[in-house]
Amino acid sequence: MTCRCKSKFNAVFMKNLEWYIHKIYGKYKRELFNRSGNKVLEIGAGTGTNLPYYKKGIDLTIIEPSKDMLKYFLEKAGKHNLNIHVIEGFGEKIPFEEETFDTVVSTLVLCSVKEQEEVLKEIKRVLKTGGTFIFIEHVKAPEGSFTAKVQDVFHKGWKWIFEGCDIKRDTGSTIKRFFPEAQIKQIRFNSPFIPVNYHIIGYAVKK
Repeated sequence: MTCRCKSKFNAVFMKNLEWYIHKIYGKYKRELFNRSGNKVLEIGAGTGTNLPYYKKGIDLTIIEPSKDMLKYFLEKAGKHNLNIHVIEGFGEKIPFEEETFDTVVSTLVLCSVKEQEEVLKEIKRVLKTGGTFIFIEHVKAPEGSFTAKVQDVFHKGWKWIFEGCDIKRDTGSTIKRFFPEAQIKQIRFNSPFIPVNYHIIGYAVKK
């Protein structure tokens, strides 16, 4: 299977999983996205599952590396009252100057970026002082837990199928290194997707 085949598979998979994503994360997104400002950057917007949760009329810039994901994003973008700018690119190199955005959003993205620390460094750089970083990410399960054992079994295969998605990243600790005062809530979902049941949900204000 080529990388492009995996890209198409993942785009279709995520598109068909949108109903479940709204069911699981919807209430958390509604709460978190109320903290967003008027000029927002979303890293890895995927098929556009976050679009319904943004405040009407905001200026939204999205960065997404997958042409296959962007196809679905663009299909629904016009249905929302948002001023949207689309960039095909990666979070490790955000093409904007320092202190550009009121809010940066990352949902289920930091698991799969190649250089997590570089992405967070860039997020902090383009975020205005007093601006808010909003995140929802699945993370490594506690040592010794049943989910941790499942993650050990599926780690390599999951990462290959889902284009670098690492189910064993301690993303919360990495966020804390860049945003020491981040408000992080740890949640375990009781879902059939056992390797990604553990999540962190929260926000950080740039000092």
